[in-house]
Amino acid sequence: MPSIKSKLLASFFAIIAVLLISEGFFIAMDYIILSKYMTLTDNMISEYKLIEDTDDLISSFNKRVKSPLDKAEINRFNSIYSDIRSLLDKLKIVIVGNESQIAFIGLENNINDVFFDVEIGINSLFSGDYLEALNRYEAASHKNSFVRENAVNLLLKELEYAENLQIEIEWVRLLSQLIAILLLILAAGGSAWYAITFSKRLISPLVDLSKLAKVIEEGDLSATVDKTLISGGDEVASLASSFNTMVLSLRSSIQKLQEYNLEIKNSRNRLRAEKNKLQQYLDIAGVLVIIFDSNNNVLLINKKGREILGIEDAEIIGQDWISLFVARGDRVKTRSFLNFVRGAISTTDTIENILIAKDKTPKNIVWHFSLLKEENQAAPTVLATGVDVTELTTAKTTISQLKEVDKLKNEVLNIATHELKTPLISVVGLSEVMEKQPKTIPAEYLKYISIIHAEGLKLTNLIKTMLAANRNELGSIRVVKEKFNLADLLLSLQTSLGVLVKRTDSQVAFAIQTKGKVNLESDKTKISQVIYNFVDNAVKYGPQKQTITIELTKPDLNTIKVAVSGAGPGITPEDQKKIFHKFSQLEPSLSRSQEGMGLGLYICKQNIESLGGKIGVTSQPNQGATFYFTLPL
Repeated sequence: MPSIKSKLLASFFAIIAVLLISEGFFIAMDYIILSKYMTLTDNMISEYKLIEDTDDLISSFNKRVKSPLDKAEINRFNSIYSDIRSLLDKLKIVIVGNESQIAFIGLENNINDVFFDVEIGINSLFSGDYLEALNRYEAASHKNSFVRENAVNLLLKELEYAENLQIEIEWVRLLSQLIAILLLILAAGGSAWYAITFSKRLISPLVDLSKLAKVIEEGDLSATVDKTLISGGDEVASLASSFNTMVLSLRSSIQKLQEYNLEIKNSRNRLRAEKNKLQQYLDIAGVLVIIFDSNNNVLLINKKGREILGIEDAEIIGQDWISLFVARGDRVKTRSFLNFVRGAISTTDTIENILIAKDKTPKNIVWHFSLLKEENQAAPTVLATGVDVTELTTAKTTISQLKEVDKLKNEVLNIATHELKTPLISVVGLSEVMEKQPKTIPAEYLKYISIIHAEGLKLTNLIKTMLAANRNELGSIRVVKEKFNLADLLLSLQTSLGVLVKRTDSQVAFAIQTKGKVNLESDKTKISQVIYNFVDNAVKYGPQKQTITIELTKPDLNTIKVAVSGAGPGITPEDQKKIFHKFSQLEPSLSRSQEGMGLGLYICKQNIESLGGKIGVTSQPNQGATFYFTLPL
C-alpha cells in the first residue's frame, strides 16, 4: 500500500498529468493539421514540376530525333526520365483524398502512355527507323496535352480537399475546446473529492492509535491493533504495526527461550548420532584410520586399526601413537615427515613405516596423510589412513630369494652342460671313427655304434641349445652386425630350407612384397637361425606336402616384418601367451610326438629382442599358424 507522502504526490502528479494530456492533445492536433497542409503543398509543387518535366521530356525527345548521337542530350533525356519516375513513385505514396487519388491514377496512366511512345521512339532511333521515331514524337506530344489536363484536374481536386480540410479543422478545434473544459471540470472536482476522503482516512486511524497507546501505557499487553489499521500500508499502518510488534515480541520472548533450549538439546543429540555414524563408517573401512592432533595425540582410531595393533580405544586415545607403536628406527622419520606435511613442504603425502603391535609383532604400514584444517584453527588435525603391506613385503622378499635361486640354478646348469659337453665330444668322435672302420668291427656291433653316434649328436645339440639359452640369460649374448640386403638373405636360404622341408614332401614359397632393396645393419646369423627354427616347427607340426610361405613386408617406413606361415593344427590363444617361454611345449611331456626341450622359440625371442625387434604369432585352432618378427630399419 502507498504511504501518505506517496498519495499526496500521486494526487499532485495526477493533476499535472491531466493538464499535460490536454496540452499534448492540442499540440498533436495542431501538428496533424500542419502536416496535412505541408503534405498538400508539397504534392501541388510536385504536380507542377511533373507538368514541366513532361514537357521537357517531349522537348528532349524531339532533339534526340533530330540529333540521335548527341551525348549531352542523351544524358539530359535520361535524367528527366528518371526524375519523372521518382515523382510518380513519391506522389503515389503521399496523395491524400479519394478523389485526388483517382485523378492521380488518370495522370499516371497518361504519363505512362507518353513513356510508351517515347521508349518506342528511342528504340526506333537505335534501329535507324527515323520515320517511326518522328511519328512516336507526334503521338507523345499529343498525349502530353492530356497530361496537362489531368494534372490541372489533380490540382483542382487538391484545392477542394484543402477547402474541406479547413472545415474539418474548425470542427476539430471546437471539439478540442469542449474536451478541455470537461477535463478541467473533472480535475477540479476529483481533486476536491480526493482531499475530503483522504483527510477522513488519515484522522480516523490516528484517533484509534491514540486510544490503543493509552491501553498499553496502563500495562495491558494483551491488547492488539485492529487488522484494518495494519493493512493500510502507509505511515499510520507502519505505526500501528510497530505497536503490534512490540506487544507480540514481549509475549513471545518466553516461548522463544523455551524453544532455544529444546533446539540446543536436539543439536547435541544430532552431533552425538553423527559421531556414532562416523565411527561406524570408519569401523567398516578395510584400512587403518587414525585422527591425531598437532602433538600426534590420537583423537580417534577405527576398528581395523585396533585389530592390527591388538588394542582397545582406551590404550591409545589421547596418547602419542608414534612413541607407543612406531618402531624405534622409524620414529624420527615419521615425526619429520609429519612436520613437512603440516608445513606443506613435502612433495608427497605417503610414507612406509613399521608398527609394533601389542603382541610385539611388526606390521609394515603404508600411510597416507591429509590435513583437516578448519577455519580459525591454528594447528590442524591430521587424518592418517594406513594399509597393512606386511604380507606384500614378505612376498617381495620371497620373490627376491627365488630370483637368486634361479640365477644359481642357471649357473649350475651352465657348469653341468659344459662338463657333459667334453665327454660327449669324445663319444661322438669315437663312434664316427668306429663307423669308418667296418672291417675291424663285427657286423652285429655296427648297428649299436650307429645308434650311439646318432644319440650322441642329438644329446650334443640339446646341450648346445641349453648353453645358448643360459648364455643369453646371463647377458653374454653376442651380436655381430653387418650391412646386408634382407631380401637377398631370405632367398639365399632357399636351398637349405628346401632340404629341411623335404622330409615331409613340402615346399617353401617366398613372397617379397617390398619395393626395392631392404638394407639392414644387423646379425645375419641370428636372423637365419630364427627363420630356420620357424620353418622347422612348421614342418614338425604341419601336414605332409604343405606349402610353407615366407613373407617379407614393410608395415611402415621404419620397420620390416618377416612372417613364416604353415598349415599346422593351429595354436589356441591361451597357448600363444606361453609359447615363447623357456621350456614351453604345447604337447604333454609323456605323449608328445616331437622331440626337443622347448627352448627353440625361447632362443628365437632372445635373438630378435637382442637386435631391437619384436617376435610374435597369430593363429586360430585348425587354421595353421604364422610366426613373425619385426626389426627396425
